[in-house]
Parts: sequence; C-alpha cells; structure tokens
Amino acid sequence: MGWFSKVLLPGRLRTGPTALLPARPDQKTLLAVAQLADPEATTDGDDIIAGGSRIQSPIELTGDILAKLGVPDEDRLWACRIAAEGPLPVDFFDKSLAEGIAYRLGGWSLCQGEPLDPAEDGGDPLVYLPAVPEPEEVLPVLGGLLGLVDAVDAERWPEGELVDGVVHVPVRRGRVADVYAGDALILTVEEGHRIPPVARTRWPYLTEIAVARVSPVDRTGETNAEDADAEDVRTEDADAEDVRTEGAHAEDVRAEGAHAEDVVDGEAVGEDDERADLVGRAAVAVTLANGLRGIAADSRGFLLAEPADVLPGRHA
Repeated sequence: MGWFSKVLLPGRLRTGPTALLPARPDQKTLLAVAQLADPEATTDGDDIIAGGSRIQSPIELTGDILAKLGVPDEDRLWACRIAAEGPLPVDFFDKSLAEGIAYRLGGWSLCQGEPLDPAEDGGDPLVYLPAVPEPEEVLPVLGGLLGLVDAVDAERWPEGELVDGVVHVPVRRGRVADVYAGDALILTVEEGHRIPPVARTRWPYLTEIAVARVSPVDRTGETNAEDADAEDVRTEDADAEDVRTEGAHAEDVRAEGAHAEDVVDGEAVGEDDERADLVGRAAVAVTLANGLRGIAADSRGFLLAEPADVLPGRHA
C-alpha cells in the first residue's frame, strides 16, 4: 500500500476530506472533474493539484476497512483523499472538492468521520458575478424565469416592489444585497464572497465577488446569510404553497431543463420531481449567467456548462 499501513489508513481517511468512489477513475476523468472546480487544475505525478489542494491517486478499499469508516453495504470502493497544499484552502474548498468529485462520480464523501452521500442534496445552483448587478440589469434578464406574481405581499415583503411580475426587495443588510422573488423561485444576490477557483481564471484581479443563488420559494430559509435580519426577510416567504409557471420565456427555460433531464446516460429520470426541479433551477442559473456575463455553478462551486450537468453521476 503506497500511502501508509492498513493500521493507520482508516484513521487518515476518516478525517478526510476523502471521495469514496464505486470504480477506480482514470486520471483523465478525475482531472476533467477537477477542472470543473478549478479550470487550472493540473496533474502532478499520479496526483492532481486543484485550488490549492492535492487530489491523491485512488487506492482500493475493501469491506473490512469500509466497515471501520462507517460506510454500509459496500464491498469495494476507491478512495481519493484531498490534502491541502500549504495553508488550508479558503472556505473549506477541499471539503467541497471531495463532495463534488463524489457527486459526479456516483460515490460518497467522507470528512471528520461522517460518510455522506452528496447525491441526496444537489443544493442550490449559483451564478458568480464580479459585482452586485443593478436591478436594471437583472430584471430584463429574469423575465418570467422565477414564475410571475400578480401583487406584492406586503406582510412578507414590506419593502418589495413589483416589476413585471417579479418582486424586487432591496435588502442591503449584512451580506444580502437584493432579493428577487417570483411565484416559484427566489434569486438571492449576496456580496462579499471570496473568489472561488472556478471564477479566478475569469477575474484574476478580484478578491471578492457576488453570488446569486437560485432557490425554490419553500426553501428560502435554507440559503446562507451572515446577517440574521437578512435571513428573516427571505424565510418569511417559506409559506408559499402554489407553484405556477407563467410567462413564455420562463416556460422555455424550464422546459429546457426538463428536456435535458428526460434521459441521462440512457436512464429515464423525468419522473423524478426533485431532479426535474434541480435541473429547472440550473437552467435558470445558466440563463442568468449568460445574460449577466457571469459563471453558472452548482452548490459546491463546480462549473455548469448546461443544466443537466447539475445531476449526480454525470461522469460515472
């Protein structure tokens, strides 16, 4: 065994971050996945360097070691441990890297002794932007993408303004800058994020960027915000029950997401409502990124070239 003895192996992997994969990935595939998180990722011998982290070459794990790691019902997996090169990566990039690799290769991630199946939560698609865009820039691109509303609910959005079927809320508290609420989705624009590796090649001169998050109306309380008051503004909309998809432009974009998700690697998944919702939101993120000259990514900071890229197991 190349790394260390079997006695030390479970403890080393348990601390993680580690991606546990169902099949041994060749280096070309692993590099392609890593470059979705860091376009400048490169090989270094048998390893891969991405975003200040080293993705160590995969090693085979059998049932006895997997049992010690707390991974049930698996006889054989391949482990790729992620090790920081120098200081710890900012914003736990090594952890998100392990989760993203496992997500795309149909495996588990392991960190601090807790095995996780990342496919259980695709998270909210993101759009990275160099700065917070003005409402005059965002609203024309949104069109009916978020689902149209007829009036502002003053109790939920006391500062909201209805513009072409979208409620715009200029929060300007804490990290949250603006909220754009529709009938089906909410776009939350946050400022002051450190620039992730996927955006560094596009904007190497920046130290902070803005992030727009595409969330369903009934999950707005789960989005991240440093300021409690700003989070309260968004969680007030969590009681919305009906979902309408009005507006031809919104239907076109969400239909694109549904079509992309009808068949993935030969497997019909169109009946899976959660995946259909995830791909639909990814389609909105891709459309916004194109319209605002931003970068569409998944919740772990991996590039989305097309909406279906947000689904798990795309590179398996």
